[in-house]
Formats: sequence, C-alpha cells, structure tokens
Amino acid sequence: MWLIRASVRNPYLVAALVLALAIVGVLCLVRIPIDILPVFKAPSVQVLTYYPGMPAQSIEKTITNRIERWVNQAPGARLVESRSVPGVSVVKVHFRDDIDPNEALTLVNSLALGALPNLPPNTLPPVAMPFDATGTLPVGILTVTNLSMDDARQKDLARIDVRNMLGAVPGCIAPVVVGGQDRAVMIYLDPARMEARNFAPMDVVTALRRGNLMVTPGTAYFGDEQLLLDSNAMVEQPSDLNEIPITLGPASSILVRDVGHAQDAATIQTSRVRIDGRNEVFVPVYRQRGSSSLRVVDGVRERLPEMESRLPEGTRLSLVMDQTEAVRGALSSLVFEGLLGAGLVSIMILLFLGDWRMTLIATLSLPLSVLGCIVGLFATGNTINAMTVGGMALAIGPLVDEAIVELENNHRNYHMGKSRIRAAIDGCAQVMVPVLVAACTTFIVLAPLALLPGMGGFLFRPLTLAVGFAMFTSFLLSRTFVPMMCATFLPDDHRSPVHGTQQGTRDGRVMHRAPGLFARWSAAFQHGIVDRIARIYARALAWALAHRAATLLAVIALFAASLLLLPRIGREFFPQVDAGQIVIRLRAPSNLRLDASERRVVEVEEFIQDVIPAAERAMIVTELGLNPDWSAAYTTNAGQQDALLRLQLTTKRSRSAQEWASELRRRLAAEESFADLRFDFDTGGMLSTALNLGASSPIDVEVEGGTAADSLQVARTLRDKIAAIAGTADVRVQQRADAPYLVLDVDRVKAAEFGLAVEDIVQQVVVAMNSSVSINRNFWIDARSGNQYFVGVQFPEDVDRTLDDVLSLPVKGPAQAAGINLGSVVTPRRTDGAVEINHSGLRRVSNVLVNIEDRDLASVARDIEAALQGVEVPAGMRINLKGEYGRMNDSFAQLALGLGLAAVLVYLLQVTLFRSWIGPGVIMLTVPLGFVGVIAMLYLTGTRLNVQSLMGTIFLVGVAVNNGVLLVDFANTRRMAGARARRTRRSARQLPRASSRS
Repeated sequence: MWLIRASVRNPYLVAALVLALAIVGVLCLVRIPIDILPVFKAPSVQVLTYYPGMPAQSIEKTITNRIERWVNQAPGARLVESRSVPGVSVVKVHFRDDIDPNEALTLVNSLALGALPNLPPNTLPPVAMPFDATGTLPVGILTVTNLSMDDARQKDLARIDVRNMLGAVPGCIAPVVVGGQDRAVMIYLDPARMEARNFAPMDVVTALRRGNLMVTPGTAYFGDEQLLLDSNAMVEQPSDLNEIPITLGPASSILVRDVGHAQDAATIQTSRVRIDGRNEVFVPVYRQRGSSSLRVVDGVRERLPEMESRLPEGTRLSLVMDQTEAVRGALSSLVFEGLLGAGLVSIMILLFLGDWRMTLIATLSLPLSVLGCIVGLFATGNTINAMTVGGMALAIGPLVDEAIVELENNHRNYHMGKSRIRAAIDGCAQVMVPVLVAACTTFIVLAPLALLPGMGGFLFRPLTLAVGFAMFTSFLLSRTFVPMMCATFLPDDHRSPVHGTQQGTRDGRVMHRAPGLFARWSAAFQHGIVDRIARIYARALAWALAHRAATLLAVIALFAASLLLLPRIGREFFPQVDAGQIVIRLRAPSNLRLDASERRVVEVEEFIQDVIPAAERAMIVTELGLNPDWSAAYTTNAGQQDALLRLQLTTKRSRSAQEWASELRRRLAAEESFADLRFDFDTGGMLSTALNLGASSPIDVEVEGGTAADSLQVARTLRDKIAAIAGTADVRVQQRADAPYLVLDVDRVKAAEFGLAVEDIVQQVVVAMNSSVSINRNFWIDARSGNQYFVGVQFPEDVDRTLDDVLSLPVKGPAQAAGINLGSVVTPRRTDGAVEINHSGLRRVSNVLVNIEDRDLASVARDIEAALQGVEVPAGMRINLKGEYGRMNDSFAQLALGLGLAAVLVYLLQVTLFRSWIGPGVIMLTVPLGFVGVIAMLYLTGTRLNVQSLMGTIFLVGVAVNNGVLLVDFANTRRMAGARARRTRRSARQLPRASSRS
C-alpha cells in the first residue's frame, strides 16, 4: 500500500526509474548473446591423440584404451566415450553438472599427458580441449580460394593466416582447416637406384636424421667477448637436402641426390573438399560456449573485406552454409508472434475498456516488463534464445492481466465518484491479493522446472528465469507505474459511464458531450457481442447450478473422453524445423582410397543436381576422407571411403528440406549404380544437432558387451528387424568390420638369421609405403614465412603398386652390408578388420542408428522397443535404447514431475493467502479440465506433443488458477458484503470480462 501511495505522490521519480529501466534494458538487449538454444553448461572434455597411418584396431588397443583408463580417474567423471579411427583416437569425458568446466579440463589434460609414456613411441602428445555437445555443427563455412596457389599453399594460407584473423572475431572458434594438402618436404626415393646401390629406405632416414638437425651450438666466449653460435645444421632450402651424404668416405660418398630427390611437396592426401565440383579449402567456424551464433557470423562477415586486404593478392573469402539463417528465422517468428500477441491484446483492451489512455497504460507495461526480463537474463549470464523468447511470449497474458485488472478496478472506483488519485490508490490496493497470487502462481508453476537436472534444466531453467524476471518487473510496474499513470494521465472530471453521454462544466453550466469514437466502438462491441455471450453464459451457468450432478458427470465424461485421444497424439522432443540444409553421409566400400571415393562422390553430386533443380539448390559442399588431425573431432567420416555432403537449398524453394530429403532418399535407393553405397540424411540443422548432443540420428540402439564379432552380429540382427518398422529410415550399423587389412607376419627366427630385428623390418615398410614422418620427426623451417614443416622420406605414390612390389621392397639392418627382399622374412595374409571402433563406459559397443520419416519419434521408438523384446543376446551383453528418444523420455518425465510439484505448491500458496482449504481446492479442480481443450486442439490440428506444447500445458496451470483466483476472490468479497452464495456465484462471472484471456 505504501508503495502505491509513494508512486502516486512522486510521479517524476517513477517516470525517471521507468526511463532508466528502458535505457538499461536497451543496452542489455544490444549486448546479450542471441542463439537458438540456451548455453549448455554440462562440462565435457575431449582428448585427441594422433598416430598417422595406424589402423583403427591398433589405435584402440595401444592408444584409446590407455587414454580412457587414465582420464577415467578424474573426480566427477560420469561417462567416458571414445572413437578410434585410422590415425586418430578421440576420447570424450562427460562430468557431473556440479563440476567446474575449467577444473575438468585441467584434470583431464594432466591425466592424458600422464598416459604419454605408456603410448607407442613417436605418438604425438594428447591434446585436451573443451567439448560443447550443442556446438558440434559449424555456424558457417569460410572458403579460402586463391587460383594462383596449389592446394598445399592454399591450406597453409587458411591454416596460419585466416585462422589467426578469425581469432579476433569475438566468440569465434576456428580450430581446423578442411581440404587441401598438408605441405611437407619429401625426399622421394628411386627404387631402381636404391637397389643398384644396395640401400634400404632406413639408410636415407638415418642420413636425414644425422644431416638435418634442429640444434644450436650455443655461445662462445673469447676473452671479454661473447659470440652467439649458429650453423647450417638445418638446411636453408629443400634442395639442400639433396646434398646430405648417405655414406661417408673419401672415395665412396653417396648423396641423397644419387638415390632420389627432395621436393617441396605435401604429405599423402587422405581428405579432400569439393564445393560445387571444385577442389577447395574451407575453415569451419564455430562459436564459443555462451557466445551468440548470430554475432559470430555477423562479425566474420564484417571482417571479410579487411581480411582479404591483408592476404596475398587474388585470395577470396566467402562465408557459405550459414546455419544462422534458420536461427534468425526461428527467432524472428517468435518475436513476430509475441508482437502480434501484444497487438491483439491491445485491441482487446481497447474494445473492452473503450479508453485509449487505459489501453496505452496497459500496453506500455509490456515492453517495460520485457526489458526488465532482458536485464535479468543478462545479469545472470543467460542468452536470448528460443526458450527465453518463448517464456516472454508465454508471460504476455499474465503481464497484461495484472495491468488490466488494476485499470478496470480503477475505472470502477473512479465512476463511484472518487478522484482520479483516490481511484488509482484504491483500485490498485483492492486487487493486491489476487494480483499477487496470480504473479506468484505463474512463477511457482514453472519454478520446479528450473531445478531439473540434465537436459531438462538446460532447456527449462532459462525459460523459468525469463518468466520470473518478467513477472517480477510487471508486479513492480503494477504497484508503481500503473497507479502513477492512472493518477496523472487519466482525466479528472466525473462523467457518466462510458456507455452513455459524457458531461462536464463550462462557465458554471453543465455541458453534455457525445462519447468518443473508441467508447462508441467499445459500447457496440460489448452490447452486441459480449453481453449476448454473457447472457448465454448466465443461462448455461444457471442450468449447471440447477443440475449439478448432471454437469459434474458431463465434465468427468468429457475429461475421460479426452484422455482416450492422448495415445493418438504423437510425441517428439522438439517441433521439426526446416533449416534449409540437407546433410548426406555417404559410405563407400571400405577398400576405396580417396581418389576412387571421389569418383563415386562426383556421380552422386551429379545425380543430386539432376533431382533438385538449380533454382532450389544453392550449393553443395562435400568433405571426403579423414585427416589425422584436429578435424577428426569435427566429422563423422571414419576414413578415405566416407564423405559428408552438405546441400544448401535456396530460400525460395517449393519443398521443405525434409521433403527433398525424402525424395533424394527414395531416388538414391532406386538407383542401381549406387547399390554399393550407403546413405543417411540429416535435416535438423543446429537445433536438432544441439538437442541430440551432436549425435547423427535421433534413435541409437546400443549393443554393449560381448566380443566384437558377437556385438556386430547382434547389431546386424537388430538392424534388419528395425528396418522393417514403419517410419524408420537410414537404418544402419555405425561400425563396420570390412576394412581390408594386409597383415605382415614376420618370421622372427628367419629374420634373426639375416641379422634383422622386427623393428628393422617394420620401419622399412613404414618408410617405403607411407613416409618416415611417423617414426622420425625431422623439420624444415621456411625462412620467408617462419612456418615449420615435416621432412619425410618415402617412395613416390604409385596407384599401380601391387603386393609383389611390396614383397620386393629391400630390407636392411644397421649392421648389414647388403639387404634382402621383404618377402624373404615376411608372410602376407589378408583379413578384414574394423573401420571404426566405439567405446562407452570403457566397453566396446556397436550402434544401430535410426532416422525417422513420416512418423513421430515416440511411436517409432515404441515399435522398436517391442521388436527388441524378441531378440536374444549372448550372456554379458545388453541392448540400450539411447539418443534423442532417451533424452525426450527423461525430459517428459521431469516435466510431469514438475507439473505435479507445481500444482501442490500453487495449492499451498492459495491456502496461505486465502486462509482456506476449500476455495483453493475448488480452483485446483479446474486445472485438469483445461487439459481437455489442450488434448482436443493437439489432436484436431495434428500437432505432436513436444517440449513446446508441454510448456504451454504447464503454463495452463497458472492461467486456470489465476482465473479461478479472480472469481473466488470476487465471490468472497461479495459474500462478505452480505450477498447470498448463489447470487455471488452468478455475479462473480462478470469480473474478468476485461481480462486479456477473455
């Protein structure tokens, strides 16, 4: 009460505070990050370890297993997952929510480095970095093109210059470069000249190690003088490597140029990028945790001209595959719907009150409450996202209701003959209890959601805070701004009700004036529509009061009938979004090398161009293969046989991304020439990827335990069963065991007879077939750029190489004068092995991944669960249904718990304020009846039950309770004034006529 009086007596202070709120709110709005989803704060760390050329099975056995067991010791680690692919081990450690992310990163980094002595010699040190499960998809792709450069130098330009410039963009992360070739200095050996001089590859490697050193002699002291020593131990130019001697002696020195030649070239290429059919290099742009995707993309676009001006002439930078276009569209739709709702509310207020001044007061409270909400979100480290904007949209009704109830009561007090100041004070004070209950109810309904763990808390905590901040600001405004405006802005002459003529005094005479335009509209609306509805409602209410039993039975029957519709309403985690992009994962036969895979990809690209017209297709960006570097953590490719095709559709397309994906899926499956290829599709964009925590499919059937063969066999059985279920698509086993391995069995005894150790033999094969980089770290520094590059020894790449060529390779030990053929001590055998190996909880798993088409997620998952019941698995194995479906079930269960808890808390709040058990009980009985309309509308509109619709359902508790509070409070007031109960019930219906919910 005192706050209301103080506000009315100090209008300038209130106006100043309101203007300050508006200014601070606008400043926060400019600075607050904007994204599609809230910040995911669950700490996770990923550890990347590289050993180029090592197959997946060896990576798992010698690296992944070691790293997993070391990092699993980190306190608070709840789950350790890993992926082993050729040349790369990726281990992810997920921590409990209460663990500090920085502490988690430090712990994992220390433990991973502690595992280094137990890893194979020459393994690169593990790299630990934060893992954001909601940020695995790049917000955009920056292409780097310079037609005057070869692939290696283009990649250098992107890796060193462009990535460093992107670091200046706030919130931007550019950890990898995809495509191109890795520049290196290679000494290519001539097999014929090597054989003629009786040299083996390791002879050249040894000469390189001894003849090209990264070392300094130090400092020399001569008397009082000091001299800094330097030398030409490291060659200045790649061509200088040709002069390194392999053998020493006055008459028999043999140099590198006698058996090969050094060349500024590149390592063996294992990945490639194609953009609209051209080989390109691109930098995927990611956002830092908590940063705005929109501002990151806008920042990159703004800096492109400056970046191009600092790069070599002819360099062109283009930001393509902008993921934020869908984000902007989604947020713009939410904002538009909020503004539309606010506009419609204003119109309804004007129609009911008939006074443009009151309408303006009620409408002004909306943006002020929203700005107060934004200030609160900014202060607590939250962002503007789909959940917080949705919370603001949900709060519009209660926000306006608070102002309307006070304005209507002020209107009523004013026409009782009170002055505008007294009417403002009494009008606000009299509705203090129902307004307070309404505000508390709205917040309490959502408060339990803020305490949910995991995905539930991630999604609903920011929404709850948004509603809470908005409601708190609105309540303060209703105690200060609204009464001040009523006392200051509304006219202060007593006139007849707005439905009649208006009168005033002039020169002592009574003057009669016709009502204004808005008043006439309001009168016509209320007399023509509202009063007619009120009369119909009054008759229905009278009948219901006279036939209580029949009414009660009818309501119960209606509620029961609505429950029968519930199983017919599908369930999904989040509404499907047309992001305008299609991601196609292509898996070619596992024996294909990069060039052969590219030929198949070209065929697929041409096929897509034939299916989707050019007018609806903006760009195709294809990522082939896998590099043993940081990029392995950002791709689903498992080797040179895999490709990732990103198809960008135009904004003016005739079909959605989902419809085009279905068409491509059907057409590709029917094309016989692609029978050896496997495809799966993803159209969800950033939203789906974030909710799926980076997983590629919404349903993941995980087979845990058992031997590798048993696990894959069970997974294949499940795949066949699941593929027959309606609504499933792209059903595949993630792991493959058809990678061709050539195992070289060394005869240790025979090798020893020739004076050879196993090390001698294997190292010769490594150098000859790949390069010496993996077993000998030798470097050259480019004096012009200052960049450092590997120096390697290898035979030239030969696509026509055969097994006989391999067996004829020379093998020679350090103490031998003459070498022997590899086939003399090695027996080759072919076998099949793993392409990719996955662990969960330190155990190997097989995963059956399932996409959804033309059905809801819950229905398909329910059928899959039924199919799994009949599958027998060997002892020690388990089948787990994971993925987005599991998170949806967890979130729905948490929402149900939150709904029940909210109902109890709201009831107890009403009991406290009304000092009664019966009145609040009557109000709470109306809550389940509201679900009748929810279920019916979802069924009639074909809308699935998801997070969005569930939030509306939970918010319905607050709406129903608030309406009930107004009715019961007014009825109690009338009864205290002496009215009879029946008359009180009938008259209570008139109170909320001006409510926005009407």
